[in-house]
Amino acid sequence: MSSPAPARRRNPRGQGGLLRDNIVAAAAEILEETCNEDAVSLRAVARRIGITAPAIYGHFADREAVLAAVVADAFVDLFEAVTTAGQGHSDPVLRLRATAAGYLKFADERPGRFRLLFGRRRNLTAGIPQAESVRDMVGADAFGTLIEGIERCVAAGRSASTDPERDATQLWIGLHGYATLRTSVPYFPWPPQDELLDDLIRRAAFIDVDGARRPG
Repeated sequence: MSSPAPARRRNPRGQGGLLRDNIVAAAAEILEETCNEDAVSLRAVARRIGITAPAIYGHFADREAVLAAVVADAFVDLFEAVTTAGQGHSDPVLRLRATAAGYLKFADERPGRFRLLFGRRRNLTAGIPQAESVRDMVGADAFGTLIEGIERCVAAGRSASTDPERDATQLWIGLHGYATLRTSVPYFPWPPQDELLDDLIRRAAFIDVDGARRPG
């Protein structure tokens, strides 16, 4: 039996936000270690950072509120991951491709949070109205990188897309489907990821991916 976590010192006045951040970080760590949202209990989170479970209620109403905070942070992390992946590419096609690859890398390296973002059994979005545009939805910043990527390709004459928002949706469907299925069906004879990624971008965004790799 593991020994109980040492009692945690009370945060100095004005540092309550630090405890809140610690709670969210601990929940995210447990989620990544187990890839199981059911493992993220208030007791497990409290034990991880050395506080009592009731102390969490000063910052979160319940376990679902903690998980909602993990989701919010994960969307920020996803946005940073895809944005960073695309930086450094002046060619708009290569930039879009790198952004899409960044999405797959996030799913591979942070499977627990990726699953929580899009595959929860419990609904964290109850009561949120249907977004009129994909730009208004939860996680719109991360999704917007795909829209903007296709728009750049159109502006450069590299894409025949007439509706970047719709085509970005198709690209996201393909990326997400692949990221999810390769984890749940690892024994499938998947084609090389680079080839599959090129095909997804070519078909969804009407882009000549190979042309971006030719010199001149």
